[in-house]
Amino acid sequence: MSKSSVSRINYRNKYKNLDFEIVDLQLFFSTRSHVKLDKDFRLNFWSLMYIAEGQGHHYVDFKKYAYKKGDLIVVQKNQVHHYEVNMDVKGYIVHINEPFFYNFEGFNTDQFFDLMDFTYETPIVNIDTSKEESNRILIDLIYREYNKPKEKINETLMASLFQSFILSIEDEMIKVNSHVQTKDYDHFKHYRKLVEKHYTETRSVEDYAQMMHLSKKTINQATRNVVGLSAKQYIIDRVILEIKRYLSQGELMNYEIADLLGFDEAANMTKFFKHYVKMSPKEFKASL
Repeated sequence: MSKSSVSRINYRNKYKNLDFEIVDLQLFFSTRSHVKLDKDFRLNFWSLMYIAEGQGHHYVDFKKYAYKKGDLIVVQKNQVHHYEVNMDVKGYIVHINEPFFYNFEGFNTDQFFDLMDFTYETPIVNIDTSKEESNRILIDLIYREYNKPKEKINETLMASLFQSFILSIEDEMIKVNSHVQTKDYDHFKHYRKLVEKHYTETRSVEDYAQMMHLSKKTINQATRNVVGLSAKQYIIDRVILEIKRYLSQGELMNYEIADLLGFDEAANMTKFFKHYVKMSPKEFKASL
């Protein structure tokens, strides 16, 4: 594999044969290849890194993030990330595969994806991970249930505990982030979903404003208040991110990437990328 390519990692759980996995962080780092953990790879599932003790760094979509005790690091499906191996940090790694969400009657997927929406631009959420806090009690219970012999695991109980864990995280987020329950946040959630669906077709804020039956001003205010970006810059960043993802995989030619992302020709994509990233696609690949 060339250094400019990024492996896509499919979910597998050969020990439990479940669509959910929780691993002690120190065990995770001590039993995985450090060479592999230190490389960029794209996930086909969701990952949560729960920091109970210690501090370190993690990389998500080519950015380096510092974490510390009390942080939850959220890596979304299709994001590129890699670990900085740290044998001093304590906590958990949680992996969630898509079938988990529809295998259990009554599981509220909206609550999980609300958390995903909130952390899309800022993958680290600060919470209280003290042992007496609800989120810590719940994740400890999830870990205990998961580590029973396979035939004794109550999967429905584990799913219920995980949903309660997500609710406890969101409850803390609401307390420290006043925009979580505002119209701005609702508008941003709607805008993000539309951009995710249509960014290969249009990069015009006016088009999204028409879809949402809102003014450009309202959408701009919402995106600035929630993620600190203009509505236009949010679209640009989303397109740039996807170009970087394709380039990092090293599997497609520039004209193929341009076609997939709605550019008329590869030259236009190169010009767009160079304008905002200050380097050409070729230079970006060489920098990986």
